[in-house]
Amino acid sequence: MRLIKGLVHVLIRLAVLPFKLALVMLGGTFKAGVKVGGAPVKVGWRVTRAAGISGVFCFVLGLVIGLLFAPSKGREMRAKLRRLLTGQSGLSDEELADRVAFELGHAPRTWHLPQPDVAVVDRRVQLRGTVPHETAREELLRVAANIPGVAGVDDLLELDTAASSEAG
Repeated sequence: MRLIKGLVHVLIRLAVLPFKLALVMLGGTFKAGVKVGGAPVKVGWRVTRAAGISGVFCFVLGLVIGLLFAPSKGREMRAKLRRLLTGQSGLSDEELADRVAFELGHAPRTWHLPQPDVAVVDRRVQLRGTVPHETAREELLRVAANIPGVAGVDDLLELDTAASSEAG
């Protein structure tokens, strides 16, 4: 029963809080109900204004620190934001080329293969280089084609005849 009374008391205080804050903004004061050293604490407009100014200052400081330690350059972040706002989905050709190269180097079926050169033109991936066998070519093409944002894959890979003759 005591817990319910305490909960009701807290809820009433939360409901009255916006009205008390409005009163303070108009220049009045109110008793917060907390006694410090036997005297009630009074909160006036100076205290609330100082709290507001320090809150804005801390927000700006946090924003500056976040931008200083951002993982990418401001130009890149603005370009991504511009693409999001204009409704363009996906990555630029350069970012897509980096992503394809990363995926080819880390995919379980292609990480051990000689990595091809990756170029992207109009969302089409071009793979250049040599591969040891036909299965490696197929796996590289399959991994590149399954990356989101890739419109197609141009196979410019050459079969390494020296490696295939040694294996045969």
